[in-house]
Amino acid sequence: MKKSVYHTALVTIILPGLLLFTQNISAQSASVKSTVDKNNILIGEQLHYKVSTSMPDNTYRLSWFNMTDTLGNFQVVKENKIDSATANGNLNFSQEIIITSFDSGRQVIPPLVLNVETLQGDSSFNLVTDSIPVNVSFAPMDSVKTFHDIKSIIEVKKQWPWWWWALLGVALLLLVFWIRFLIKFFKKKKATPDFFNAKLSPYDEAMKAIADLQKEQLLQSNGSTNYKVKEYHTRLTSIVKRFISRKAKVYKMNLTSDELLIDINEYGLRKEQLSSFANCLRMNDAVKFAKYIPPQNESENCLEKTKEIITEINNTFNKKPQSDI
Repeated sequence: MKKSVYHTALVTIILPGLLLFTQNISAQSASVKSTVDKNNILIGEQLHYKVSTSMPDNTYRLSWFNMTDTLGNFQVVKENKIDSATANGNLNFSQEIIITSFDSGRQVIPPLVLNVETLQGDSSFNLVTDSIPVNVSFAPMDSVKTFHDIKSIIEVKKQWPWWWWALLGVALLLLVFWIRFLIKFFKKKKATPDFFNAKLSPYDEAMKAIADLQKEQLLQSNGSTNYKVKEYHTRLTSIVKRFISRKAKVYKMNLTSDELLIDINEYGLRKEQLSSFANCLRMNDAVKFAKYIPPQNESENCLEKTKEIITEINNTFNKKPQSDI
């Protein structure tokens, strides 16, 4: 009985001390955490990346990382200021960074290093953020299309010898290449002189084309159809391609939207402006290929973004010497 009472008293004395010791150790530690608002984005879509630290107040001196224009395969769009707050004896810092990526696939936000030093300066250590994977993809395919049921097995009919099919395949392949070559040759030969020798300058021609498109009022609610909306967005993309082709004196009308974004990215435009125009190109493709009908205000905003990107590219070309272009 006496032994049991002794053990109970010993536990009563030691247990609070252990708890206090554990809390002191926890309170003296410094930690860092990095998060994103989503792990799946489209190419050019913006992502919110946040870094947060917590450490005991009046104990450490923190050196924040220096952010560059790029973060691995991600590009920094906007870097918000560092916020600080005090809670429960801890000093907390946080910073939110808006980033985007034009590289498809599984991309990884690399770790960032923060240096922590005691106020006395007798020791220091580093805090390293976690690397975060993000999937960067193109616009998803339309999932509402109907699918055909599996058909029954069809009996195989008598076939030609394999070498007949081989010769036929080679002949068809050569014929396709020959037809494509003739079409491109005559089309380029016919269109190139007028294409690069227009009376108006590339910028004036683009602005006139946009003004003419506005006057046609293809988006008016009383006469708007799928065909008119498709024509509206298709012509917006063509105006940009024709302007860049004439400005760079290189035929680029056959570029896809992704190739056009890569080409425009070489002109050193602002990331916010490039990301906004990427959304317009995705909308143009959705209207053209997926029969998507956007709200009228979004279509009109896309026209304004197109005017802005053409003006910005024109200013960039005018600032650079011809040799650099």
